[in-house]
Amino acid sequence: MDFPQLKAWLRLPDERQNVSIYDIKFYPYSEPGEDPIFAAVAEREIYICKPVGKSATSKTNTLDVLTVLEDPDEDSSLNSVAWSVDTDTGEPLICVAGSGSKNIKIFNVVTGEVVRILYGHGGAINDLVTSPVSPQILASCSGDYTIRIWNLDARYRRQPCAAILSGEGHRQTILSIAFHDNGRWLLSGGQDTMICLWSLPTVPDENAGTDKPTVVVYPHFASIGMHSDYVDCVRFWGDLILSKASTGNNIKVTRGEIMLWKIDGFFSGDDNPPEPPMPGYGRPTRSAFGDGFQRLLTFDMTNVEPFYMRFGLFKEHGYRPVLVMGNIKARFSFWDLQRFEGRRSTGKNSTSVAKDNQRFGDLLDRINQKRIAKKNAASKALTINTRAGSVPKSDTSGKDTPAFVKNNKRKRDLIERVLINNTTRASSANSDLTRANSRVSKQSGVSLISRTSLVAQGTTSIPKSAPTSAPTPSPVIKPATTPESLSTSRPASEAANPKPEIPPRSMRNYIRHAAHKTTVVNCPIDFACRAIDWSLDGKWCVGVGDHGMIAIFGRWLDK
Repeated sequence: MDFPQLKAWLRLPDERQNVSIYDIKFYPYSEPGEDPIFAAVAEREIYICKPVGKSATSKTNTLDVLTVLEDPDEDSSLNSVAWSVDTDTGEPLICVAGSGSKNIKIFNVVTGEVVRILYGHGGAINDLVTSPVSPQILASCSGDYTIRIWNLDARYRRQPCAAILSGEGHRQTILSIAFHDNGRWLLSGGQDTMICLWSLPTVPDENAGTDKPTVVVYPHFASIGMHSDYVDCVRFWGDLILSKASTGNNIKVTRGEIMLWKIDGFFSGDDNPPEPPMPGYGRPTRSAFGDGFQRLLTFDMTNVEPFYMRFGLFKEHGYRPVLVMGNIKARFSFWDLQRFEGRRSTGKNSTSVAKDNQRFGDLLDRINQKRIAKKNAASKALTINTRAGSVPKSDTSGKDTPAFVKNNKRKRDLIERVLINNTTRASSANSDLTRANSRVSKQSGVSLISRTSLVAQGTTSIPKSAPTSAPTPSPVIKPATTPESLSTSRPASEAANPKPEIPPRSMRNYIRHAAHKTTVVNCPIDFACRAIDWSLDGKWCVGVGDHGMIAIFGRWLDK
């Protein structure tokens, strides 16, 4: 496939070169054929820009800055941006928030005026997302440990807060949120290393416009077992989940990972989901859908900073899905997710897992044979010693077993523990036993087998929302990757094994997959990429970060 190529890098003017650009979002409501537009926020300023390709008058790719808006609050430092639309005029609206201020400001991009301010949060706001099913539904997360769902419809202007997600969820600052494509579920990640899945109430509901918004106390899924540090980026890919953890306060750790995983039993299209589980002491994972979760793939990132670096995901139907993230060395890593589907289709993974299972089974057989031989030898030695009168009578009670028998037993138990721990422990060596146990999938290894009960795969034709000038996706012999094709499940006819299966030593989900392509931005200064986003048609990919830097990537462009 054609990965995006670096087209240009730009930097804010001299007086703004020491600021960080923390978020970027492309306008998601453009008509087919319109040029993509994005918004980026840096301190108090909001930049509305359009990427520009080569033309007859310009030999280089660049940005056209359409307008610059400024937050009137001098104490604010913006870190989040989301788009909406004025339903009366059709004019684009931009929602911004950040630290230093506990409210959300909504600007009319055409007039440049602040048209609304949303109050309610008790702490700094860390992320904003608009529902994919309605530009009138906005979600925000905050340092007050809550998520708020806002209804921007003018009829509820007096009380726009439609729902509050809080209570038995996060215990520390929430850093990242994401809507499911159907708008009914919301993911959240926070400083407590927890990832929660929330079922959203209907908006509007019977409490719409009142002073008592709907309160959702219990998430349907909550776990601290996936990551061992701050979770600062979460995204849905179908019913699968991509999440990333920072390195927290451990500045010596410069290697991170993005995890692709699934919640056992979760199906987003269920009209009657089960009741959310009640919290319990010492439960690192609680789920309303089944036993827990399963890791599927791990994507390797090097030179990451301790905090607030987010990846981008392109997942439009009809195009190959691509994951991208930048590091603190101005290096951008790209993964073609469809290549992992190619491995599943050719059976490479299943064959390798089968070989691992066979090797591990042979190893256990040899251990069992040695154990039986040692047991017989020990029994024979004990019988001879007893006949010779060398063992006191108290030996019959088992209190004075010969030392070599005890040593063999301890050695055997140690071998079993080491084998099990080597295959089930989490990637962080500092995780405690409770968290490590919670990370173990109950199934043996990961076999990338399609789950037929999920939603059918999408069509490979160009989506209606794509611009008319968008080129046809690259032909692929194998069917396009969908999140469902990477799901794993146990066949209904398979009987449960009463003994826990030991996973193969080389588990596919713990292999850290290197990027399929990396690109270094050759600029005068290394910069940490804070956020990255894609245009709807996948032609443009823009990353923003420290020192006022903007990196522009493009593909499928007309010459």
